[in-house]
Amino acid sequence: MTGALAVSLLLTATGPAEAERLAGEAVRLAERQPDAALAQARRALALTAEFDPTVFVTAGRKGEVVEDEFVKARNDYRRHRAALYEAVGLCFARLAKHAEARRYLGRAVLLESTPERVTRLARELLAEGRPRAALDRLAVQAAASRPSPEALALVEEAADAAGVPSAQAEIDRARLAALAGVEVREGPLRIPPESRLSTGGPLRFEDGLVVLYLSDAACRTCSADLEALKRTVPADTRVVVVPPAPDQDIALRQVLSLYRYPWPVLVGRGVAQGLGVKPGAALVVARTGWVGAAVRPPFGETLTATIRLFARADVTESVPRAKWNRRPVDRAPELPAPALTPEGLAPGEDAPMPGAFVAGADAYRAGQGLEALHFFESLENRGDGWLLPPEARFDRALCLAAIGDREAARKLLLRIGDSRFQEAVDRALERVGSHNR
Repeated sequence: MTGALAVSLLLTATGPAEAERLAGEAVRLAERQPDAALAQARRALALTAEFDPTVFVTAGRKGEVVEDEFVKARNDYRRHRAALYEAVGLCFARLAKHAEARRYLGRAVLLESTPERVTRLARELLAEGRPRAALDRLAVQAAASRPSPEALALVEEAADAAGVPSAQAEIDRARLAALAGVEVREGPLRIPPESRLSTGGPLRFEDGLVVLYLSDAACRTCSADLEALKRTVPADTRVVVVPPAPDQDIALRQVLSLYRYPWPVLVGRGVAQGLGVKPGAALVVARTGWVGAAVRPPFGETLTATIRLFARADVTESVPRAKWNRRPVDRAPELPAPALTPEGLAPGEDAPMPGAFVAGADAYRAGQGLEALHFFESLENRGDGWLLPPEARFDRALCLAAIGDREAARKLLLRIGDSRFQEAVDRALERVGSHNR
């Protein structure tokens, strides 16, 4: 490495450190002077808007970076940029500009998700009036790690705003999604009121966790399944056996008696059909019947993991919650962020698209690259985060390539490292090449 190159790298490397310093100061300043803090956070974000891989890894010969080091450099750059986007988002939040805050915080989570960032993003979603989206984010985060008291309080706030019957059940569902061979059952799980246990009395889900085993009509696998349940289910967890029909429980009772299983049989018209579980499966019911999980045989690690999952209690609550809206939980996912347009342009993450973007896309489609360029620049300069810097740079690069300035387009694309369309950036770079028309 030459002396001039070493000095250049040393000077350039101060950029990330300075940007992070400015961002940290902006966050601390936001409480007293939110407008000044936002301006400083923006300066910090702009300071390292261009990705320079040599800043984040040791350069090879002639300043080149080998492929593995380049990937590592870009990952380090994305982590660095996450902190800067977060600072801008926090400053917007202090100004009660929640949509803008959510856009920048969302990019921070995309680049490097941490529990604290997810909690801050969820808080802005709540402030925007999107409790379902906030609850989904928080539940997934709580399922993946031990949630903080602040995060749990926000889970409950989001649960009440969304009108769901149980905050804990939402976390349970997120955890169950990671288990193979398990199907979540929506609560409230109910059985016909006239059904009875062979020991007398009704089955009450309010009495704690219960495992329901549904045998098949011929009881071909009863013996093996019941033995697996005996090995797998903890002694303090109730097991109840369900015949496929009220008049088909004789063989089941004989097996239970023969092998001295102490479990009761639940009989009643429509019990098996009401549970909605295929014969041979086990249904684990928790949270007083407000969530369940159907586990397919063979029973073993999956059933054990399911029971342990339901044994966890992150939220202390009475189910159903007082603010339950008395309606089935709306599980319809939110619309995903818009994908690339048919022309390959990168839109922002919110719909509908603003008029300036529509006009820019129309101009680009018509071959008017320069006019499109002005529209995309105006969107970025608005500063509200609808079109964040990496996507704006990507669109500008496509416009430059369209008007024949392929070298300028290539340089723009090379310096993008924090886009949500990073693969598209790489593909565009290959198309543009380095030669001029």
